[in-house]
Amino acid sequence: MLKDFFAVLYNRKYSHIFATVAIIFSVLLLIGAFYFPFIKSNFSVEFPDWIPNWFGLYDELEEWIIKKGKIPVGNQYLLGIIKSLFVDGSIFLGIIIFLFSVVFPMLKIALCALALIPYSNNGPKRKDKIIKAIGYVSKWSMADVFIVAVIIVMFKAKGFNFKFTAEAGIYFYAISAILSSLAILLIMRQFESERVS
Repeated sequence: MLKDFFAVLYNRKYSHIFATVAIIFSVLLLIGAFYFPFIKSNFSVEFPDWIPNWFGLYDELEEWIIKKGKIPVGNQYLLGIIKSLFVDGSIFLGIIIFLFSVVFPMLKIALCALALIPYSNNGPKRKDKIIKAIGYVSKWSMADVFIVAVIIVMFKAKGFNFKFTAEAGIYFYAISAILSSLAILLIMRQFESERVS
């Protein structure tokens, strides 16, 4: 059954349909990744037994550490994380993460959508340029997934109990990256078969 599915998926006659569906879902999921929380972070400090918890001292100290250390807790959104990098003065890192987590995925999806549009005049030349651009952009396709890992590592704090929970946004982002890569695979395959025939 799975073999039949892949046979239909790789069939030249249907590949543009599957690529179109993959692009549509990739766009919707990327929008969801920007809208929904990416990760949820929790922070706590384990105090030694010799420090008494008089008058809620533990909670007060924990809150003070979070405020003074500017430790992000709660739901974290991808665009909010990028914005906080710019606000904190990490301009270069903010630009890099913005490029690889927002611009490149959107560019990859846009180029795939353009490649699926049938052209009448100058079609082959225009499509060749688009396919070439997709080839360049697709080389960076794992970078968008890598950025997710970089964001999580950024929030690590040593010596404290800092926990992350993946939220819907991170799943939407990952699935969007996979679907856009699938669309690229199908488009490139279709383009190669069109060149041969």
